[in-house]
Amino acid sequence: MTKVKTYDELTFTDDFMFCKVLEGNPELCKELIELILDTRIEVVSEIGKQHPIEITPDGRGVRLDVRLVGDDTVFNLEMQNANRKNLPRRSRYYQDLTDLDMMDRGMKYDELKDSVIIFICTFDPFGGGLRRYTVKPHIEEETNIEYNDGTRKVFLSSLPQPDDGMSSELSRFLDYVNGGEPEGSLASRLENAVQFAKTEQNWRKEYMLLEEKYRDLLEEGREEGREEGRGQEREEVIRKMRKKGFSDEEIMQITDYSLEELKAVDPA
Repeated sequence: MTKVKTYDELTFTDDFMFCKVLEGNPELCKELIELILDTRIEVVSEIGKQHPIEITPDGRGVRLDVRLVGDDTVFNLEMQNANRKNLPRRSRYYQDLTDLDMMDRGMKYDELKDSVIIFICTFDPFGGGLRRYTVKPHIEEETNIEYNDGTRKVFLSSLPQPDDGMSSELSRFLDYVNGGEPEGSLASRLENAVQFAKTEQNWRKEYMLLEEKYRDLLEEGREEGREEGRGQEREEVIRKMRKKGFSDEEIMQITDYSLEELKAVDPA
């Protein structure tokens, strides 16, 4: 199991800190997305951390790390520390639920906003040795015909690989995500926001409460699952967290388990 960090040990790449920093600094969040996409976001009408979408039959839905709604585009920004080799299908699931969420709010098909899903990974998600992978739908039979359904997915790797023409500022940001010094304007301000977040006592208490509950349940799960191995240990922890009233969003936040892993355990 992943070591549970103390609040002071958290960095920008940890889910809890990632969400708090970007939620608390909407301009930094906007600037980060602009940097990644190399485009300006003129109007922002909404920003929220871990936006819950609950349309699935079991009512549990999915948690999105950071969601920013522009005038004509919805941006979802995700931090990924573990490579479970499911990002293409996971991004498809996020895309579908994002569209359903907009439709559920009364939009018609032709009123759907464009959607961009961004995964910032601390690993190479596709093993291609790139730092950026941009995915857009296309027509295989005729490359000269544009197929634009308004969706795009961007996968970034923080590993020190060729930058593929990306800006030096984005490259320095990814070096920072990879554990390097916060060089560059944006990386420096993000790190300052992380250090400021560590002085926020309400956030500290919130994390410490989650940490304490998780440590207790983790130890219980280890004891009960020891004879049957790590898989049983994980299942016991998830079940106990649910019995204690943790939402799936909170479980994913503190454990870094994926939604698919949670649904595989006691899905009813």
